[in-house]
Amino acid sequence: MKNQVVCVGLMCISCASFAVEPVPSEPVRTNAANKPFPHIAWSSDDGQSSLDIGGALRTNYRDEHWDTTENNGRFLFDTFRLDVQATYKNLYSDIGYWFQDDGKRSIDRGFVAYRLNENSNLQLGAPFKPFGLEPYPQFGWSYHIPFFMGYGSSAGSGLKYSYKDQNWDVQLAYFPRMLPTGIRYSPEVGRYADLDNNAIAFTQSGQDNEKHNQLNARVARRFSSGDWKTEIGASLATAQLYNATTKDDGDYWAGGLHAIINNGAWTVTTQGIRYEYDPKNPAGVSKDSVLMGGNGLTPAYLIASKATIASLNISYDINTPKLGQLKKIKLYNDYSRLMKDKNGWDDSQMYTVGAQFLAMPIMAWVDFTWAKNANPYGGAENGSGFTNTHSVGSNEWYYRTNVNIGYYF
Repeated sequence: MKNQVVCVGLMCISCASFAVEPVPSEPVRTNAANKPFPHIAWSSDDGQSSLDIGGALRTNYRDEHWDTTENNGRFLFDTFRLDVQATYKNLYSDIGYWFQDDGKRSIDRGFVAYRLNENSNLQLGAPFKPFGLEPYPQFGWSYHIPFFMGYGSSAGSGLKYSYKDQNWDVQLAYFPRMLPTGIRYSPEVGRYADLDNNAIAFTQSGQDNEKHNQLNARVARRFSSGDWKTEIGASLATAQLYNATTKDDGDYWAGGLHAIINNGAWTVTTQGIRYEYDPKNPAGVSKDSVLMGGNGLTPAYLIASKATIASLNISYDINTPKLGQLKKIKLYNDYSRLMKDKNGWDDSQMYTVGAQFLAMPIMAWVDFTWAKNANPYGGAENGSGFTNTHSVGSNEWYYRTNVNIGYYF
């Protein structure tokens, strides 16, 4: 299919708390009784203990428009996900385990927690890193640039403190190490030695950095006035960037501002992120880029060491009470841009327009995505799509149609 789809609309951003797929609450889901087979829910007579096992089974149709892809109108298995939550008095646990396409496995979160009081808790294990829009940086099924840079649904190995009330959301976290590459759901800086099964030796073999001792802080304030609901927040992250070849510690930091604005059916979210990596690479390995990777579902890729991310999305909810099982349609536009410091490296851009259909327990997305200088979208065959723009596929727009259908239990 070579036809071009022209979409007219506002380009606006991504959110987490107002957006996409349901995420388990803390400490347990409150609608467990309404979940379909094979959902399992149990609670003790005294209400002090509970167990909740749910999840999702999803399939994916993908039609990609670049020469090197094999996904030209193919139906693929997407994921089988288990969400397991348990409580015992003030203790609770929450884990999301994914069986993904191509035999991959991942954990998007996995921790035990202690509820200090009605508003605050401590989480130990692999909680989400507090940063920016949570937990997803877009409305659509197709992830955007913040996710590929490590700022969306990203977990680390460590400890997190969370305080939430009607107006404030304060989170502080410490991560001595990142999650192992083989079980990462979201990408993170990684060593070539850990990613070599999904990396490209010619351009990436000298990359030997990983984060240690990362600190994260996120503060958000909510406001309400009539039909208007707004959240404004700020985030910071810093870490040592250890190089296993030189045995030296470089530096990493990131700062971000985000906003979520809701009025009735309309929701707009936006964020700006500035990040900088200062690796201590051996001689001959450029400091202009660092290697990112996950569990291999997406091949490893290089990103610019210093850059600014901007995103802006909008959604509109259409309630459909007269359409039987279909209760709501969410229309959305997601736009994100990566502006690199390096001279001659043009911006990376992604734009998605689509719709989400909520007919629980069935949920579906239809995405149309355009991308330029974005590695997962044919942006560079040598894994450098988020860095230089002098390689195969650079400065060309690539187009993908994606349909995802899931059964949630």
